[in-house]
Amino acid sequence: MTVIRTGTDLAAAEDVAAGIAAHGERYLDRLFTARERDDTGDDPERLAARFAAKEAVVKLLRPARSDGVPLRDVAVVLDEDGAPVVELSGAAAALAERTGCGPVSVSLSHERGLAVAVAVALSER
Repeated sequence: MTVIRTGTDLAAAEDVAAGIAAHGERYLDRLFTARERDDTGDDPERLAARFAAKEAVVKLLRPARSDGVPLRDVAVVLDEDGAPVVELSGAAAALAERTGCGPVSVSLSHERGLAVAVAVALSER
């Protein structure tokens, strides 16, 4: 049976800026891929949108408590038209395959320091 999976999340740009201020490159490299950083120019508001999208995708995948899904395993990059595209790797890709979860679509928005993301995918389980 095919089901629709959804996930949503909200993130604050000031929290991302605080993480960068406190931990610098270590914070950025732990959460974001090089391509995500290039796409955003390390702008906290745009990174907050990516962070919200990563969390939304993890919620959509519904990992068990014993499943660790690092946020770097979910990349939100821009396609040639500038639209966000989700790329899964590592534990996130394995979980998607195990649950029969198809390609993930994501929508991002940010304004006045807040970012929201919604992720949607079809799943066979």
